[in-house]
Amino acid sequence: MPIRRFARRTHRDAARLAAAGEHRSALPAFAAAAAEYRERLAGHPGDRGSREDFADLLASAAASHTAVGDYAAAFAAERERAQVADALGAVGAAKARQRMDLAESAVRAGRLLTAAVQADAALNALDDTDPNDPAGAGFADLASALARAARVFGRAADPDLAVAAADQAARMLLAAGRQDALLRDSLRLAAALHAAAGRGAHARGAKELLGKYFPDAEPLTAPNLVTLRTALETAAGRGAFDDPALVRRLCPDPAGREAPPTVTARCDLGLAAVALHAAEPAVAALVAPAPGIGWRIATEVHYLLAAADRHGERNLHLNFRDHGPVWVAMLMALAEDGKRGPLMADLAHALAGLCDRLHTRHAAPEYEPLMRSAQRFIAAHPDR
Repeated sequence: MPIRRFARRTHRDAARLAAAGEHRSALPAFAAAAAEYRERLAGHPGDRGSREDFADLLASAAASHTAVGDYAAAFAAERERAQVADALGAVGAAKARQRMDLAESAVRAGRLLTAAVQADAALNALDDTDPNDPAGAGFADLASALARAARVFGRAADPDLAVAAADQAARMLLAAGRQDALLRDSLRLAAALHAAAGRGAHARGAKELLGKYFPDAEPLTAPNLVTLRTALETAAGRGAFDDPALVRRLCPDPAGREAPPTVTARCDLGLAAVALHAAEPAVAALVAPAPGIGWRIATEVHYLLAAADRHGERNLHLNFRDHGPVWVAMLMALAEDGKRGPLMADLAHALAGLCDRLHTRHAAPEYEPLMRSAQRFIAAHPDR
């Protein structure tokens, strides 16, 4: 297998350069080896060894791209890694680490929709882990994944999810005897978000632990503070949303011990389609006068729908021909502000997946104008 031997040799050369800090010099070698692996797998898709080697190479290439500040290329490498590795059937901690690597690269690249969806998928890979048993299998992996997810959610999702993930991660890391950067970041994020939300006692508790274990740590400025609850209540106050019971079901108390730290855990996934049909008119009405509110509602409902879709939620799947166009319409409302850049490319990527599925499901004729608008938006924001 000369192609694989050449690819592995080139990969080793690139890895040595990267290990020495010569990341720019390593990147051409990574690219050459990647081309060889692609050629190999095109002809031998069942070559598990080459697939494993290629996935490892892409992870290394992503790290080098990140080291030189090329976050878009790092994201592209991590996304290709996920595609290559899917056929390997990774489960549990291995799958969680891979998906979280993709989520973190997406945040750095400004691909916030992908970031939140992949962070949630990473945590789902550890669903069988008991978060209350420090001696149990996978406990340390779940603690690490929650800490990493908290950082992603802090940038890309509902602050209430971020603070719940940070709180649980900190408890688990302390129970596991971990006093590392993940604990520091979880405590900093928890302290900032609790303080910004007016939860003084919780903020003081996190700050005390931060001072105890990391006395030199700088305080964190809280990121975006528009929670889903705030957004929905604001929409209700403006007459654009009228389902207080749904607010309660979608937005549990973020400060409780049972606060959901993941998108998937925030409610019964059967509510995803219900939330979509309630939220879409609110997003359409508010995204222009109150973009922060409209974006928060739309993105959180999108994340919930993605989670329900990933878990095969029956109503969403069986009636996708009805729900899918409303999902597209909600996301298209975000496309109307004329913005460009990686977030819009990410929005176009999400829309492309939905439109492809609706094409195969033969969406009703009345949605043709919507689908044409979506296709124009997708074409204007190519997914590089």
